[in-house]
Amino acid sequence: MPISQSVGRNGANLRREVQYVQALLNVFRAERGQTVLDLDGLVGPRTIGAIEEFQTAVTGVVDGRVDPGAQAITALEGQTAGVLDELRTVTMFALLLSHRPVEEEPPVVEDPVLDDAELQTLVQSIFAE
Repeated sequence: MPISQSVGRNGANLRREVQYVQALLNVFRAERGQTVLDLDGLVGPRTIGAIEEFQTAVTGVVDGRVDPGAQAITALEGQTAGVLDELRTVTMFALLLSHRPVEEEPPVVEDPVLDDAELQTLVQSIFAE
């Protein structure tokens, strides 16, 4: 989900887009053993600080704002590309491993085979009625 407007210092800070950026920042923070941000969609000192920290470490352009199509959002989304591939793989294996085959169908009972005497008796009983 790309962002359509700026998130962070002096940004439009649309709640859903802020949550998206917070989630991406959390991937970066978790990999560094840092506490994650609440995904509350609010831009406060912690979110701006996390943006600046990410920008300092990754992009070198530090303004406390994530702009659509700019370095910070590209880098944030780029860090999850491998994670998403891994997540897809893990999900597929989980689905395969949790699959339960349909219960075995009961064996097909073959139609009885009548010998000539039994067949003749059956035909006679049908016409006798």
